[in-house]
Amino acid sequence: MLKDIRETSKHSAVYVIGNIAIKGIGLILIPLYTNPKYLSIVDYGALAILEATVILIVGVIETPMLSSLTRWYWDKEYISHQKSIFFSTLAFLFIIITPTIFILLHYSDFFSSLLFKSVDYSLILKFTFLSAGFRILNDQILNLAKLRSRSVLYSSALILKLSLTLSIILWGILLKGYGLIIIWQANAIGEFVILLVLIPFVLKNIKVSFQKKILKEMLAYGAPLMLAATSGVLLVVTDRYMLNSMSGLEKTGIYSLGFRIANTLKMVISVPIGLALSPIIMKKINMEKNQHFYAKIMTYSGFIFVIGLLGLSLFSLEILKFFTGSAKYWAANGVVPIISFALFFGLLKDNVTIGLVIKKKTKVIGLLIFITSILNIVLNLFFIPIWGIYGAALATLCSQVFFFITMAIQSQKAYFIPYEWKKVLVLFLLAALFLSFSLAVSDVNIVFRLPIKIALFFSFPFVLYLFHFYDEVELVQIKNIFKAWRNPKKLKENIKRILK
Repeated sequence: MLKDIRETSKHSAVYVIGNIAIKGIGLILIPLYTNPKYLSIVDYGALAILEATVILIVGVIETPMLSSLTRWYWDKEYISHQKSIFFSTLAFLFIIITPTIFILLHYSDFFSSLLFKSVDYSLILKFTFLSAGFRILNDQILNLAKLRSRSVLYSSALILKLSLTLSIILWGILLKGYGLIIIWQANAIGEFVILLVLIPFVLKNIKVSFQKKILKEMLAYGAPLMLAATSGVLLVVTDRYMLNSMSGLEKTGIYSLGFRIANTLKMVISVPIGLALSPIIMKKINMEKNQHFYAKIMTYSGFIFVIGLLGLSLFSLEILKFFTGSAKYWAANGVVPIISFALFFGLLKDNVTIGLVIKKKTKVIGLLIFITSILNIVLNLFFIPIWGIYGAALATLCSQVFFFITMAIQSQKAYFIPYEWKKVLVLFLLAALFLSFSLAVSDVNIVFRLPIKIALFFSFPFVLYLFHFYDEVELVQIKNIFKAWRNPKKLKENIKRILK
């Protein structure tokens, strides 16, 4: 168990580097994007809708193949066909993507009118569609890198792509004044360049052999996920589309900024942990007594996430004031903690899904995602007119809570795992209590407010101890880690031990 966690931690650390690069660049661009000199709030709202559109296209097309490759690649029955399986999935995606992108390009005027009630965004949409097409292929290749635990390659590719994209965006906006269009031109160029860079890795890991029988099985497995993917993507982007329709691009822009900041937790914590764990989880499917490992993963990942959630949510107002170029965006402060908790329940949901994955019950997953997406639409329709951007955030939170609970019930029926539910509940309730207390002092002068928030943040792990959150073996490990790292002279020795 400890060996698996140590291995996961190593790869998670590397994945974190790549995902921090993503969020680091995002933070660098926030002052630029929120400065009225370069982009208006309406432009920022349009950017949010375009980003949601990419998520929709990419998610619907790639999710079934990503999930199928993840499920089949390390299955002991198909180990000898790994290279041909990867070739088959990549070829299949290319066959699907090519005509789809051409159709979207041809009807860009129609989609511009549909989304923005104007054809002015037609050219920007064309670059958006091209970016989505290249990204789908890149994601499948990087999925293979993840499955083969090539964390350095994965993160290096992300850093290279984002560095190139950032350079083009800064050049275009600051020096040329191109505005919104250069953002999507930069994204399309970045995705295309990385596709070229990844070709050598692809060639080393494919065998040009179309596995029709295996691909048929994978499509049968992935077909129910098509509905799930569509519903899941709608669950993620419905809030922005409906805010745009009901409240306009300006409100959408403010909400999107709060969502973007909260989503840092997903990119820096949830995604790296998931990327590192995925190959280990799949390898353990055929092993006996794997339930304890799966149960502990939920507890540990939930603990790490809540620490990040507290840090981000406690200081969200200060972050917004520091990074944004206009006081109009400060209203996003209330969105951050709500979306952060929604992402926490999303992380828990991802953990409990393993039971249905093991039993290959993708139809159940698809049905639950579909039901949740419908619920999310209904909640947005009801909440947005009442609470505006906070209503959209609340609809997302309620939907994720419902999704997690229903998924846990169905997954436990299929494959029981003794999750530590009491500890998960303690994490949630204490975090909610701490944030509620911080809201009570939000109007206090910053000289007093900041120390209170800092005290709340650093006291959280110790308060958990009072609720018997840690097992004895975990307390022993914590003490050993503290003893090993408290001596600065042993820093080099400790780092070498981690890298072994």
